Amino acid sequence: MKSVFNIILVLFVFQESFSQTTETRYDTCSALQQYQGEWLYANGNDTIRIYLRFHRNYSQNFDEVTDELVGWHEYKQGNTVIESNYQYRFISLPYNFDSLSMNYYSIGLTLGGCNTNARKLWGGILDYNQNKEGHNVITTLNSSGAIMDWTQEHSEGWGYLTGSTGMTLPKQFVLVKQ
Repeated sequence: MKSVFNIILVLFVFQESFSQTTETRYDTCSALQQYQGEWLYANGNDTIRIYLRFHRNYSQNFDEVTDELVGWHEYKQGNTVIESNYQYRFISLPYNFDSLSMNYYSIGLTLGGCNTNARKLWGGILDYNQNKEGHNVITTLNSSGAIMDWTQEHSEGWGYLTGSTGMTLPKQFVLVKQ
């Protein structure tokens, strides 16, 4: 019984000493705020709306504070909604982002190293019609920041276990800030 108590005590002390040596990491970039708002792509029957919001959040899982653009999208062909989570774009976003379900947002973008001269945002988007597979996204913004060239990637191996193939949204399109 005494040895069990000693083991528990040692584990507790080890956990406490380890937790005190970690430091919260910060990757903040308020320059992302200029890109928040609604973005639109319209080509013939296809319409894509993307809504981006600046959000500073804390991840307890990774013990870090980050700034990013959180987003929602809607893809329509004519009047038919193909994929959308746009109705959630005004939900309250928690500071502890680990508690927000990926069902309520689909896009996460950041400005690597907060380099505003790079004019590139990178991150990912969830494809709800393809079993919520994630696709890598790289955007390039024009010099005014009002036009965004959106490119997303889909590797051939993705969908191997889920049976999903391809992407719901086009691989590349141009968005205009509204």
